[in-house]
Amino acid sequence: MRPSFVVSSSCLIALVASRAPAQSTYAPARDTLRFHETTRADVRLTSAQGEIPMKSDHDATIALVRLQGDTARAWYEALNIGVSSPMGEQRPSTTEVLKAPFTFSMDPRGRVRLISAPAFPASFQGITDLTRQFDDFFLRLPAQPLRSGLTWTDTTTRSDSTADRFQLNRSIASYRVERDTVVAGVQALVISMKQSLSIRTRGPVPNQPASAETVLTGSDDGIVVFAPKEGRMLGRRRTGQMSGDVTITGAGGQMSLKQSFTYTNTLDAVR
Repeated sequence: MRPSFVVSSSCLIALVASRAPAQSTYAPARDTLRFHETTRADVRLTSAQGEIPMKSDHDATIALVRLQGDTARAWYEALNIGVSSPMGEQRPSTTEVLKAPFTFSMDPRGRVRLISAPAFPASFQGITDLTRQFDDFFLRLPAQPLRSGLTWTDTTTRSDSTADRFQLNRSIASYRVERDTVVAGVQALVISMKQSLSIRTRGPVPNQPASAETVLTGSDDGIVVFAPKEGRMLGRRRTGQMSGDVTITGAGGQMSLKQSFTYTNTLDAVR
């Protein structure tokens, strides 16, 4: 994706000339910010009996407000999630989680630590884990002021475990400031990105007396649009792919599956 940097025509207006380095921090805004996010994924599970194709989708409007210090609060104003497979479609109601708050800390460079998340219903299990919504939501900024041609890397490791669940995520991201742009009258920068990703999870299989362990590796790439003067992210586009193994263990023994998926993710600031 690096040779071509495309932002939706409703947002991207014009290119402007290069300018002086801009401070690379998120502003401690007190106004409520809103983002529209979509994710589409094509998933394939392969066993000795054949291949099972699935599709998943996530469409959300997310509101976020910065509080005192480094604390932030966010909630869904609209949410639609679903998965379809040869066994049918699952599309649970999301009404009960709208307005339910996430609370997290966020430093000036966009690094997030979850403090609390809503209690999501059992109907979401096997479709999505929304407690991870903000793990990789914000562009992670460098210590240096942003300028054209600047490159930096960022390594993030996140782990979470309970009595019956475990998850370990690791990403190594590379960024480069490609050019200036203007989005709806706001001066901004187009930043390309590439990520190397690995995920390891273990937990119960929904509605089954079994557990599953998943090990996946892959990568994604795309662009982020960031407004340094306003200290906020205006948009993001990413595509990626991951693959690996799923091992299911139950009373009858173990079964191994191959899993692969491709996905696209978009995020736009809502005015």
